Amino acid sequence: MKEKDKPLLTIKPKYNVIYNFLNKHAATFVIIVFILIALIAQQELVEYGVLILVIYIIYLIIVTIYNKRKARESIYNFYEDRLEYNKKINNDDLEKVLYTDITQINYGQTFSQSIFKIGTITLHTKNEKLSKRLIVMNEVRDVKFVYEKILEILGEKEEQ
Repeated sequence: MKEKDKPLLTIKPKYNVIYNFLNKHAATFVIIVFILIALIAQQELVEYGVLILVIYIIYLIIVTIYNKRKARESIYNFYEDRLEYNKKINNDDLEKVLYTDITQINYGQTFSQSIFKIGTITLHTKNEKLSKRLIVMNEVRDVKFVYEKILEILGEKEEQ
């Protein structure tokens, strides 16, 4: 018999700085650089262009630090009868979802995610709160393998 207090599976998302920059910020960064180049070429408002670029780089650094810390704090523990997870910074309270409340599970992997060997797993639940009906695990390494492990765990519960 397995212990109820020992997780059968633990998922810790891995924040990838390069993937996130390319996926979310590269186009904006390129546009700002082109605007800066155009301003320099016309020798107009160069100071403002440089200021915008510096502010944007500071913004990118802050967003990266925040997202990296959030990923470090996120954890998903699959126990014998429930999922416990935390996706918040500085919050030790774990949310709990019984497997009987999970209605659907699926995973996805875009082309860019497949290059970085990560993906997204989504769990749909019967929770009354709309904000807790969907549990999204981003940047899961070896997403297909982890998805199949979750199916095994959930499948074992359905058989009993």
